[in-house]
Amino acid sequence: MQANRRSPGNYTQDGSPIAVPGDGSLGIPTVFAGVAKDQRTDASEQRADERFVYTEFDNLSIDSGGNFVALDAYEAGELHNIVVVSDNPYLQVFVQIDDFRNQEPNGITVAELLYNGNLTQLSQRRFRAIDGQSPTVGYAMVFEPHAPIQYTDRIRVILYNNVKSNRNVYGKDLNYRSSATMPTPAVPAHMAGSSFEQASLASVSLAEIANAMTTPVGSPAYFSGKTYNTASINGQLLSGMKLGTDHPYVGIAGRPNFSSDPSSSFIPQEKVGSSTRNAPYRLSIRDEAERFPGTSASYSSMIVDIKCQVGESGVLKGGGLTDATFNQSAGFGLYHDSADNIGFDTNHADYPVGKRMFYRVGGEVAMLGVCTAISLTHANESTNELIPAGGSSVIGLSTTATVLSDVDKTAGTGTFGHTFAGMSSSDYKAPEFHLKFEPGLSGKGSDFSTELLSGASTTDGITATNEFARWGIVTSQADTNPQIFVKKIDIRRRKVYSKRG
Repeated sequence: MQANRRSPGNYTQDGSPIAVPGDGSLGIPTVFAGVAKDQRTDASEQRADERFVYTEFDNLSIDSGGNFVALDAYEAGELHNIVVVSDNPYLQVFVQIDDFRNQEPNGITVAELLYNGNLTQLSQRRFRAIDGQSPTVGYAMVFEPHAPIQYTDRIRVILYNNVKSNRNVYGKDLNYRSSATMPTPAVPAHMAGSSFEQASLASVSLAEIANAMTTPVGSPAYFSGKTYNTASINGQLLSGMKLGTDHPYVGIAGRPNFSSDPSSSFIPQEKVGSSTRNAPYRLSIRDEAERFPGTSASYSSMIVDIKCQVGESGVLKGGGLTDATFNQSAGFGLYHDSADNIGFDTNHADYPVGKRMFYRVGGEVAMLGVCTAISLTHANESTNELIPAGGSSVIGLSTTATVLSDVDKTAGTGTFGHTFAGMSSSDYKAPEFHLKFEPGLSGKGSDFSTELLSGASTTDGITATNEFARWGIVTSQADTNPQIFVKKIDIRRRKVYSKRG
């Protein structure tokens, strides 16, 4: 038969084909064996390699959605201990020892161990959590068996950061749920409502305050404790939802970014006869938040007044103060045009509605929540209330005013909404802003005024302030990439055999 006509060089003795490169001249292709039989035994893959191995890593960051493989080895030996210290109790630590896996698919967290009494694993292969009470000290996951654990095939240690990005940190977040493999915080303490306080930081810059909140030394981390998790009180625990302590946005995951509003960065000049005096803005609490934090459908709210401190019917001196410097220093997107109309530019970077806000006075930084409305009055509220387009009244005065058209407006691309005259003769009327926040502060807020920057000179009718007293918009590292900082990884094992290489 034709099938028996085969070249003796293209087959093994048992008749299996072997690969032969064809040169194409006779149309002979390359032929590959259908099954490659590995004749090596498991023992032949082992190589004696007895030694005590320390695996250590220090100071590394894991991006949101990322992981770090600390160890992945095919070998036989004894595991003595694993220690992982990070700035976040929601770092997941996955360990595989042959067929044992501590918790699939991504491991276990300090947060859930502490919430469950720190006793959720078997005694011999049990993880223990250590709460450093601060991201600076760190949260530790410790695997320390009573006796070394023998393994014969594979050992793996992988760290996962499954903390999701979240634009509600320092805002409204009663409905927060973690990703599927992680516990959800029993208290969403990353939201607004509380303050970070450390008296020794009264004189440092806002950037240094942000660093101090990220790695607090000598004070607790930011924690809004008078909140609750909506899912936990609605029976979702019965469907398998896991809860954890603290919250996932401590440390570098929730590092705040502060942007001072111009109204707190400059002090204008009040006209006093033929002279002038400084007229700083003052923040005061008009209405405290009641029944904090409310519900996810109806949050509690507070109202804050930010007023330029002039006398009754006082004005800001024109001449030195121009439209340009008034617009530079007024704040909150307020704008004065050449036709003596003022209004809110809703597209301005400093326009606060829909954004998270803070105030800082000395060593206290308070997270007020999301601004839901803003308005303005003049002359101790004896005039109409100025409301942005699409906005609502904050304090309930009348809003009978003209609407500035886009033809008249020269501020930008935003919409002014209601407007009225911003000058008295050749002098500027002093603004009085009114802002509404949800959920507001759970306790009493502070009343304070801005302060002149030492050595600053008055230029074009305004003087710079120091950063002792400021307010403005706050964002967070969590908005885009809540990273986890791993301070230390320490794995100790006695290796006996290496496999697969």
